[in-house]
Parts: sequence; structure tokens; C-alpha cells
Amino acid sequence: MRAEVEDHLCEAAAAAGGTPEAERRAIVAFGDPAAIAAQFALVSRTRRTREVAVAVVAAIAFAYIAMRARLVWYSLAQWTQSEEARAVSATIASIDRWAFWLAALAAIGAALLAYFGQTRRFCLLGSVATGALGVSVVCDGILTGLRLREAAPTFEFAVPLFSMAIELACAATLVLYLRGLRRRL
Repeated sequence: MRAEVEDHLCEAAAAAGGTPEAERRAIVAFGDPAAIAAQFALVSRTRRTREVAVAVVAAIAFAYIAMRARLVWYSLAQWTQSEEARAVSATIASIDRWAFWLAALAAIGAALLAYFGQTRRFCLLGSVATGALGVSVVCDGILTGLRLREAAPTFEFAVPLFSMAIELACAATLVLYLRGLRRRL
């Protein structure tokens, strides 16, 4: 972009006589530097917001895949829970489910706002999605802990722990992306 602007200014100055005064007039005719910078900043901010919107939706999707994979693993490994753990798990699972679906809906809404150029509203709804995903990850951590507490430590622990690591990474990534976007605003 810089090279294109430089070429334009050089051509305009050469066409006007190539003198220092012609160069000054070409620069003045090009426009107010602050206004030009603001236009570039708007385009850059919109593009970055859309990139973060894709990251928000992708992180929620990856977290969902990790959750589902862990549940499939529990089924395949035939890990069961005691009655006491099931009672606690049912309540936490309900909170987890609501938090996750809130995160998913907020992420979709945030993505729509990003594509309509609503950066500040995107940040707000993206923060809701990130917070709800954080609640879901905490609930998943508690549920995973309840399952692992009742099982003998084996190599099979790796799958639930790895899936939890993926969920944590997704939530942390969202926090970093949103913080970076807010800083740019």
C-alpha cells in the first residue's frame, strides 16, 4: 500500500513539473493524512473483527467436539459413576449444557455482528460467549474430576485429560483474541 501511494505521489509531482513545490501540491491534493489513516484503520479493524469472529465460532466448535469425544470415550471405556456422583453430576451437567448452548448462540450472534461491522457489539457478545464457554469448561472439569476420582489411574486417563486440555485451550484462545481486538479498538 505504501509503495502504491508513493508511486501515485511521484507521478502526480512529475506531471506537475517535478519541483519541490509541485511535490508539496501533490501531497496536499492527495488528502488529509489523518483521514486516510482512519479509512485504513476502519478496514483493518473490520477485517480483524471478522477473523476473531471465525476464531470464536471455531473455538466453540472444537470445544464441543472435545466434549463429545470425552463422552464417547466414557461409553467405550464403560466408565460408570456411583449413585452419589451421578446426583451431583446431573446438576453440574445441566449447568454445563445451558452454559455451552449460551456460548454457542452468543458466538453465532457475535459472528453475525462482526459481518455487519458492529465491532463494539461483537466484543460484548464475544465476551458473553467466552464467559459462558469458561463456565462450561469449569463444569466439564468438575464432571471429569468426578469420573476420574472413581476410576483407577491408568493410561485411559489420558483421553479425558487431553480433551479437557483442548477445551481449556479453546477458552484461553478466545480470551486472548478478544483482548487483542479490544486493545486495537
